[in-house]
Amino acid sequence: MWMQLRTKNTPQESEALVDKILQKMQGLSKPRRKFMIVLFSCFLSLRNRYNFMALQRHSQQNEKTFRLQFEKKFDYLEFNMSLLALACKDEPLVIAFDPTYLPKSGKHSPCIDRFWSGCASRALRGQELGGLAAVSLDHNTAFHLEAVLTPDSDTLKRKGQTRIDHYAEIIVERADQLSEYAQYLAVDAYFSKEKFVKAITENTELEVVGKLRCDANLNYLYKGKQRKGKGRPRKYDGKIDTKKIDKRRFKLCYQDDNTTIYELVVWSVQLKREIKVAYVEWRGSNNGKIRYGVFFSTDLTLSGKRIYDIYRSRFQIEFLYRDAKQFVGLTHCQARSENKIHFHCNASLTTVNLAKTMHLQNQESEQQKPFSMSDYKTKGQNQHMMNLFFTKFGINPNLEKNQPLVAELAEYGLIAT
Repeated sequence: MWMQLRTKNTPQESEALVDKILQKMQGLSKPRRKFMIVLFSCFLSLRNRYNFMALQRHSQQNEKTFRLQFEKKFDYLEFNMSLLALACKDEPLVIAFDPTYLPKSGKHSPCIDRFWSGCASRALRGQELGGLAAVSLDHNTAFHLEAVLTPDSDTLKRKGQTRIDHYAEIIVERADQLSEYAQYLAVDAYFSKEKFVKAITENTELEVVGKLRCDANLNYLYKGKQRKGKGRPRKYDGKIDTKKIDKRRFKLCYQDDNTTIYELVVWSVQLKREIKVAYVEWRGSNNGKIRYGVFFSTDLTLSGKRIYDIYRSRFQIEFLYRDAKQFVGLTHCQARSENKIHFHCNASLTTVNLAKTMHLQNQESEQQKPFSMSDYKTKGQNQHMMNLFFTKFGINPNLEKNQPLVAELAEYGLIAT
């Protein structure tokens, strides 16, 4: 009864937003929609670990209900695409893909293997989540789309796949939905492999933007006259020394006080294709020493400055993982079912999406305040306690004299006000 009153009489902004999107999704029963509303409200208000017992304590749903509902499939990609349409209308977007390590122990947990941990700078035993996100270039923030557990080595071997094959498969299977919102896929240097780039460009409409090694094997393309007679036409005009490029051949496309960008279409021996390269030089404060980086795009028409901007936007997915791990229990799932873990991880990352969408919808164009997941957790906890008081003491929060007090209490203890 309490949860019913909470939803109807004192709807939170997040509950109204979730309900609006769920009403548009096909194939969801009324109990399933009601459960998802309760779930996201709990994820925004929990103070302890995110497990089934804690979810029961913060709602009037039984622990068994959460276990059964977590086992069922839910189309998080469609849900998050709808959120994205509300948060970023007609804005330039980039698809970012990046795996993240999840600590996990136990002999019976699925998908356990040794995966690379960026924080530890080494491979650790646990699970890995391959996450897709849409990055808004205007707001410089990432919105989660869907995350998939990476199978362990034995499972991949039985399928005749490598991890690169699995990562590419995640993107190819969702290519139609992703291509509706973005043209470019931004990935880090690990994915600068011929097998991955070929799988994406041949099976999707996405163009890959990434980073190459500082000693990448690149060749200048030959533009001169071809020699008459028999033999293969000349294709290359020498190897590129990335430590000291020929600036007569590269075109200067951007320069400011700290950054200089050169661009050129070259041949990549590693990727076995022509690529557009953005060669970026940074002038640091250490005795004017110049550092450099080599970035690329499979779209030969893309400018060097745009390649660099798109690649830099990819890092926003790391902040998405950080907020989910710190505030909404991305690493807390104690289930041993792969379906439940998949559901939990996507629910956690989608909760960050909800907070970002509410943040952007409440912003005025003249005053852009920084996003704080901590503040939305505080607000969710305040709202949870107020709803409890409203129900227990029979208070109507919709009365005109109560509304200013409700708004003030909901924002009690916020940092970025």
